Amino acid sequence: MKYIITKEMIKNSLVSKGDISRLIRVIDKAKNGQDITIAFVGGSITQGCNATTKENCYVSRTYSWFKETFKNININCINSGVGATGSIIGVHRVKKVLSHNPDIVFIDFAVNDKSSIYDKIAYESLVRRILSNENHPAIIEVFMSNFDGSNVQEQQIEIGKKYNIPMISFRDTIQKEIKNGRFKWQDVATDEVHPNDYGHFIISELLIDFIKNIYNDLDKEFNNEVNYKLIELGDPVFGEDYICGEIKNNKNLKVDKSKGILEDFKGFQVFCDGWNSSRVKGDKAVIRVDLKGKNIFLLYKKSIKKTAGKMQVTVDGNEPIIIDTYFDNGWGDYSATELLAQGDSFDNHSIEINLIDDEYKNEIYIMGFLVS
Repeated sequence: MKYIITKEMIKNSLVSKGDISRLIRVIDKAKNGQDITIAFVGGSITQGCNATTKENCYVSRTYSWFKETFKNININCINSGVGATGSIIGVHRVKKVLSHNPDIVFIDFAVNDKSSIYDKIAYESLVRRILSNENHPAIIEVFMSNFDGSNVQEQQIEIGKKYNIPMISFRDTIQKEIKNGRFKWQDVATDEVHPNDYGHFIISELLIDFIKNIYNDLDKEFNNEVNYKLIELGDPVFGEDYICGEIKNNKNLKVDKSKGILEDFKGFQVFCDGWNSSRVKGDKAVIRVDLKGKNIFLLYKKSIKKTAGKMQVTVDGNEPIIIDTYFDNGWGDYSATELLAQGDSFDNHSIEINLIDDEYKNEIYIMGFLVS
């Protein structure tokens, strides 16, 4: 199939042009010979899942346009896509991305987030955290899609409008094309959610066209004067509870007690400094930590292995939470979260995790604690 992108597809993708002053500043910086950094934060689509090669994923295609357009500077590209993760994990791991002072950050969590208040707060916290970074990067929101057109772009659009952020919707483009009979979902995707090479081509072209138009109009419209203005964050739409979130793991968290649950440096996905169960049959496996924070999530691996066990989590001596780490009939392992504590003040919390005794289902993987 020949890869095509039409003016109508591009038109249908534009949810909002937003305030492009930060993008103008980045393009002006690159045109003046200064190196720039672009970053992509998202799930498996951002990671490049199901593209036939790394070069065919939308991140690499977008990066290639920047390299071809600005040949005399270095373009640093950070792909921080992690499969099956949403904004809750994203806002707690974005600190590493922001340490590189990216000039542009593309955010892609429309198919992995849910409609819960926690996801809404996490996404807004992520946006506010990026906008507040010391170098004030530009943001472009990206809305991918499931096969049936479902995603949570409406709640993310509400946040994007609040901060006047440019927003591009793959969903709106593709669903319009399908509705008009110009192609089928199978033409642009490998399964219910992941684009094929053509799908990756389309989303990259939608992003490139948006940025290219700003680049082409820079001199004409702005006469080489970059009218950059600082975004006033004001009060949040849903909240910013996790704006200072971080991951606590065996690198930065002291364990009060541990038996049968040991440090795990191999980890899972990008989370390499947690703990896993390593017990002899019949022995008790337990880990206890003290954490200070307003909000705490447990970050653990949900697994399709039949040996995946259950955890009993007790916080501050309250009623235990039972977490089953087995992903019955699942499509694969993924990083999951469980809310353990939330409040308005930074309090000390005692957390004890016990592997529920089962001679067969005896494996658990704790990647860390998401603390804000």
